[in-house]
Amino acid sequence: MCITFPGHVLAIGEGEAVVDVEGRRRRASTLLEPAVEVGDWVLVGAGHVLRRLDPAEATTLTRTLASARASTDARTQPRSPGGPR
Repeated sequence: MCITFPGHVLAIGEGEAVVDVEGRRRRASTLLEPAVEVGDWVLVGAGHVLRRLDPAEATTLTRTLASARASTDARTQPRSPGGPR
């Protein structure tokens, strides 16, 4: 299974982009999407820019992932001793 995520392109280098993902900078190959430019929103997976995203799509994906993460975090919190079961 491959995890993909939206990111914002901060810089372009030789064959790669520096992408901001939730405040963290990651490098991603631009081999599959060589026309990526600084300022683009992109979908990143397996270390590659897979495709460009329009800003509205990137916002929707970011919100959906944050919601899913919050839901998962709430379910995996350890229960306090003596708490409800």
